[in-house]
Amino acid sequence: MNNNRLDVIGIGNAMVDTIISSTQEEIEKNNLNRNSMNLIDEQLKNQLHNIYTIKEMIGGGSLGNSMFGITSFGGNGSFIGKIKEDQIGKFLQEDMVREGLKFPLGFTSPDVSTGCCTIFVEEDGTRTMCTYLGAGTLISPEDIKEEDIKNHQIAYLEGYLWDNENAKQAMKKMVDICKADHQKIAFTLSDLFCVDRHRDSFRELINNDVDILFANQDEICAIVESKILEDGITFVKSLNIVSVITLAEKGSLIITSDKIKEIKAEPVNKVVDATGAGDLYAAGFLYGMTHQKSHEESGRLASIAAAEIISHFGARPQVKLSSLI
Repeated sequence: MNNNRLDVIGIGNAMVDTIISSTQEEIEKNNLNRNSMNLIDEQLKNQLHNIYTIKEMIGGGSLGNSMFGITSFGGNGSFIGKIKEDQIGKFLQEDMVREGLKFPLGFTSPDVSTGCCTIFVEEDGTRTMCTYLGAGTLISPEDIKEEDIKNHQIAYLEGYLWDNENAKQAMKKMVDICKADHQKIAFTLSDLFCVDRHRDSFRELINNDVDILFANQDEICAIVESKILEDGITFVKSLNIVSVITLAEKGSLIITSDKIKEIKAEPVNKVVDATGAGDLYAAGFLYGMTHQKSHEESGRLASIAAAEIISHFGARPQVKLSSLI
């Protein structure tokens, strides 16, 4: 691929993880579903932030995790996301810039606050997540500027944004610009429930526009409405694309129309927290693909990144991924 271009441009929910030390009693007092994800509104988000001390803030979101992973390997790119000029938004922009990512939209949400995931962490590691999507879902076609989008090797889209019609149209506009600019289109199915909500339009996108597809076993089975992995494999083999199916501890499959490559999972002493494993797998694969690596080599980088992330809490690498290869 063209080395004069940046590696990857991603479009997704712009989010910050805010970490709060907590106890089971506090979780129950706030009527939160412990050890799971709670969707919350801005009022509850503000209330929680006023009551509790934020221990740490980390730039995140699924797409953000992948983009930070790419820079940890030594890659570069741009992130298209919507934020407000508030404390959390300023932090995220600074985090992106510090890690070497371009953030061309800047502060484009005048009213709606920057999205964040408030994570209550108990002493035993139990994590209760409270997600306020905020401005992240409000990307519109007007936010997509040709000068920001062009001159990357791969454009990476997340399925999570498909829930908002304006954001969906923004991604379609971005795809058109990228295809005219001869960029590869990578897409992640994001989540089983995302697939259930948008199966037909996801299949249309995959059939018409996608060059690289990321999915786990549940998601690829859901896209073909089957419980049998082989049915999902048959579907992606019928397409002229590269499909990557992650299988947790069983590794992953890299599938083209004429070949299936099995990639072993990298060994870890203990799985501490699987949050972000798929995001970092995608980071490793996309880094490899933008640095002239084979599918197999890119899969190995992806497995290294995923193994690092599941060995500790949080979805940001604790060491430079470039030091592990």
